[in-house]
Amino acid sequence: MSIDMADAYIAEGLAADTAGWDFDRFASRMSTTPPPWRYGRLVDAAVDAGTDTLLDLGTGGGEWLSGWLSGRPADRQPRRVLAIECWPPNVPVAARRLARHGVLVVAADGAQDNVEQGPADRSGRLPLADRSVDVVINRHESYRASEVARVLRPGGTFLTQQVACGESDLHRLLDLPEPEAGDWTLRYAVNQAAEGGLTVLDGGVGTDVTAYHDVAPLAWYLRQVPWAVPGFDPARDAERLRAVQHRIDADGPAEVRRQHFWFRATRRAT
Repeated sequence: MSIDMADAYIAEGLAADTAGWDFDRFASRMSTTPPPWRYGRLVDAAVDAGTDTLLDLGTGGGEWLSGWLSGRPADRQPRRVLAIECWPPNVPVAARRLARHGVLVVAADGAQDNVEQGPADRSGRLPLADRSVDVVINRHESYRASEVARVLRPGGTFLTQQVACGESDLHRLLDLPEPEAGDWTLRYAVNQAAEGGLTVLDGGVGTDVTAYHDVAPLAWYLRQVPWAVPGFDPARDAERLRAVQHRIDADGPAEVRRQHFWFRATRRAT
C-alpha cells in the first residue's frame, strides 16, 4: 500500500456525508460484532400489541427506526410513532426516510451529556405533553431521566442502549494517551434513572467489536462521532491515520472494542 493510497482513503473519509447515521456506506469495509444482546429484540419485547404511542429519542437520520418498522408485522405496529432529533442536519434526512411509515419527526434541543447534568440542568426538554407516550426508546443518545419519566404514562417503558465512557481501544489505535475512566456506566445510569422517577427492571453490559479494513470509514467515524476522541481532527491529524493504514496493510483489519450497556425501566405510578 502506497502512502498515496492511504491519503486517498483519508480523503474519501473526509469527503463522506455525515448527515444521518448511515454506516452502510462503508458496509464492505468495516464490520461490527454486536454486544451479546440485540437492541431490536429488546425493542420488540418492549412494544407489545397494546402500545399506542412510541417515541424514538435521538433517531439520527431515521435509519434504525425505519428498518425496525419495515420488519414489524402490520398488526403489531404502534398506532402512533414519533421521533425526536437534536442535530438539525439530521432532521430533514429522518423526515424523508420515515415519511412512508407515517412517523412525525420533531426537532428539539438535546440533553447535556448525562454525567454532566446537575440539579439545575434544564437541557433536553421534550416537546411532548405529560403522560403522552407508552414507550420511549433511545439508542446512544443523552437524555434527562426526569423528562423521560414526565412524558411516559404510568407503567410506561423506557429502553435505552448506551456506549459506556471512554474508547481506550480507539485512542491506542491512534497512538494517543488513553482517556481516564469516566462515570458513564450502567450503575451511574440506574441511579440517575431512579432520581428522575424511573424504576429500572433489568439491563446488561457487553462489548462490541468494530473491524476497520481501511481508514476511510475510520476517518468518517471520527468526523461523525467527534466526542469519541475529543480534539482529534482527521484532516489535521492525518499522519496518525496513515500509520493506522500501514498497520492494516501489515497485520490485517484494525479492531476497536467499545463497552455498551442497556436497561429497561418503567415510570413509577404517581
